[in-house]
Formats: sequence, C-alpha cells, structure tokens
Amino acid sequence: NCSYFKHFTPGETSEIFEVTTQKEYSISAAAIAIFSIGFAIMGTICVLLSFRKKRDYLLKPASMFYTFAG
Repeated sequence: NCSYFKHFTPGETSEIFEVTTQKEYSISAAAIAIFSIGFAIMGTICVLLSFRKKRDYLLKPASMFYTFAG
C-alpha cells in the first residue's frame, strides 16, 4: 500500500502494483551474456595470436568476434 501511487489512482478502486520478472527473460538474458563473453574471449585470443606471431589475417575475425560480443 504505497501512498505515492494514490495520486495516479485515486479512490478505493486503486490497483496494487506488482513487479514480477518472467523466468524466460532471465534465462535468455543469461544465455546472451554467456555467448557475449565467449565471443569476447575468442576475439581476445585472435588479437593476442595476431600480435604475438605477426599474423595480421587474424585481426579481421577478431573484429567480427568483438562485434558479435557487442
């Protein structure tokens, strides 16, 4: 019973505001975060291999992995 919401819903017929999270959204957000971390790690590996062994052709896949991570 919040008195703040009485301004928006005056009277006895005020509805109770409930905040609930849907489990499907939480699972999909966790899966997207895991894939994003995986792509960032793969991009970092490509960059490190490129700089260490002078393989410039690995920079293009690294940029794609970082783009997918974003």
